[in-house]
Amino acid sequence: MAEAPPMSPPPVPVPATPTALVPLQPTTYRERLAQFKILEEKRFELIEELLEKLEKAEAKLTQTELDLQSEQNVRRTLQAEVVEAKERETALAQKQARRPFVLVLIDADADGFLFQDKYITRRAQGGEQLADELLIRIREYLRPQFEDADSLDILVRVYANLEGMANYLVREGKVRNLGQLRAFSTGFSGRIPSFDWIDIGVGKEGGSGRKVRESLSFYTSSTHLRHVVLACSPAELPASLLSTLPLEKITLLETLPLPTALTTLPIQITRLPTIFTPPPPAKSPVPIRGRSKGAQLQLSQQEDPDGGATWLVIKPERSRSQAGGMRRGGRSNHHGSEDDDSSLSISIGPDNTVSVDSGRRRRVMG
Repeated sequence: MAEAPPMSPPPVPVPATPTALVPLQPTTYRERLAQFKILEEKRFELIEELLEKLEKAEAKLTQTELDLQSEQNVRRTLQAEVVEAKERETALAQKQARRPFVLVLIDADADGFLFQDKYITRRAQGGEQLADELLIRIREYLRPQFEDADSLDILVRVYANLEGMANYLVREGKVRNLGQLRAFSTGFSGRIPSFDWIDIGVGKEGGSGRKVRESLSFYTSSTHLRHVVLACSPAELPASLLSTLPLEKITLLETLPLPTALTTLPIQITRLPTIFTPPPPAKSPVPIRGRSKGAQLQLSQQEDPDGGATWLVIKPERSRSQAGGMRRGGRSNHHGSEDDDSSLSISIGPDNTVSVDSGRRRRVMG
C-alpha cells in the first residue's frame, strides 16, 4: 500500500495593511511645498517656546542675582554694625574703667543720721577725723564686693540745714554757736577733695531729703557709677523713685529699724556704728506726779511704735488720806463704788485725738 504524501502546513494569513495608515506620497510640487511649510511652522513654534522659556529663566536669574547682592549688602552692613558695636562697647568699658566711683549720700537732718559727738564737738579737727573715718569704713565695706575697691573714687555728699542743726546742738549743749558747727563742716569738706558738706539753708522746699533724691536720680544714670551708699529717711524713698533705680547698686545705711517695705526689696543694708550717733534705747513710761486741790495727777509719756509719736496720759490718783481712810475703816469695797469708778484718764494721741475715759464711759474727740 502506497504511503500518502505529507501534508503541507496551512498558509499563515498576512494581515492587511489599512490603507488609511499608509502615508500618501505627494505627487506634485505644490503638495511637497505645503508639507515643507507645515514643518517650518512647527519648527518656528518650537523655537518661540524655547525662547520664551529662556527669557523667563534669564529674568529669574537676574532677580536671583539682585536678591543675592542685596543679601550680601545687608550682611556686610550687619557685620560692620557688629564690629562698630564691639568697638563702642570696648571704648565704653575702657572709659568706665578710667574713673569709676562710689557715691555716698547722707541726709544729716534725718533722724538717726546725726554724727557722733566726738566729731561734732571738736570743730575743724573733728570734721577731718570724720572724713578719715568715713573713708576707711566705706572702703572696708566695698572690699568684699569689688576687687578694685581700693582704687575706686569715693564721692561723699552731706546735705543739712546748718543753722537748724546748730540750734539743735546748742540746745543739747554740744556746741556753743553756729561758728563751731561751720568749722566742723569746713574741716570735713577740706580734708578730702571729693567730700562735700552742702548747706541747704533754712526754709528750703523739700529740705535735704529732696537734695538726696535728686542726686540719687542723677548719679545712678552715670556709666562711671559703681555703687551708692545711701543714708536718709525711709520716707524720702517713694516707690515711684525706687522703681527707676538699679537696686543692685544701692546700699542703705541703717540706724533706726527700716520698714518692711524696704527690707523686702533686693537691696543691701549695712550699718556704720562708728559714724552716727546710735539711737536712744526705748524708754518706759516715767510717771510725773503733782498735787492739785488734794488730788494727784499722774503724767506719763509713751512712744507709739508705728510712728514714734508721743502720747500724754493724765490719770487722777487717789490721795493717801483717802486710801488710808479705807484701810483704817478695816473694810474694802469689793464691788466698788461710784467714787471708785470716777477716775478720769485723758489721752492725747499723735494725730491730736483726745480720748476721755471716766471708767464707765469713753469719749473720743477729734
